Amino acid sequence: MPFECNAQQIVEVYLGSQDCMLFAQDAEFRFMSHVEPLRGREAIDAILRIFFREAFSKARVEVCNMVVGKQGTVVVEFMFQGMHTGLLMGAQPTGNRVAVPMIAVFEVEQEEIKRARLYYDTHILSRQVGLAPFEY
Repeated sequence: MPFECNAQQIVEVYLGSQDCMLFAQDAEFRFMSHVEPLRGREAIDAILRIFFREAFSKARVEVCNMVVGKQGTVVVEFMFQGMHTGLLMGAQPTGNRVAVPMIAVFEVEQEEIKRARLYYDTHILSRQVGLAPFEY
């Protein structure tokens, strides 16, 4: 990055842009609902492209809370929002509006996101895109 930033600034820029260049080349991104993490900037860019450009139009992140810890750790509670207008996990576009509460933990080292962990209820997303019934 061309200027010095603290961990909070880097995460804020990422949340507003979903720019994978804010991740280290060898970064690790883990969806906690999946077994294996995504490794490397290219893999992270591919999943971001699905969520923010392909499967959902008007996709955005609305931050509810942000807690900055020691040594570059930032925890963010946010709402992922968008319109389901593209293929996602085999689900054809429904045009449904989605709003999924999420929590992410970012670890920033040397002005890059080195590790990220994303926590959310996959059933909430599945229901909203028509992959699961609304009943529990």
